[in-house]
Amino acid sequence: RRREQVSIKNTHAPCRRNWIGFGSKCFYFSEDTSNWTFSQNFCMELKAQLARFDNLEELNFLRRYKGIFDYWIGLHRESPQHPWRWMDNTEYNSSVAIRGVEKYAYLNNKWISSARVYADMRWICSKPNSCFLQ
Repeated sequence: RRREQVSIKNTHAPCRRNWIGFGSKCFYFSEDTSNWTFSQNFCMELKAQLARFDNLEELNFLRRYKGIFDYWIGLHRESPQHPWRWMDNTEYNSSVAIRGVEKYAYLNNKWISSARVYADMRWICSKPNSCFLQ
């Protein structure tokens, strides 16, 4: 009797409750609203950060899943003359432009825009799916 070997490459277990899995990440979509600083602190308490997307597939997933609400994501800059950066300080290098002259980025219904730190909106946290197997 022959046994077949099962490949588990690039599979992942479900994310924790209230988190949504996509690719190798888990995302949390808040239902509350707050400013950017509170939102980032909330994510950090969950051992996550405000959402980061690393490709257009992830961005398109976030756009589809978020519905009609605006959501903070993890991009920020020191001033309009400075580059956008992720929470780990790596530079944003996507072809998707961020609109506006403010310092903190959010997803709206059409694109990525910027707002002042104290604007209240929902937020998305992201973290690697620790169950993702390569």
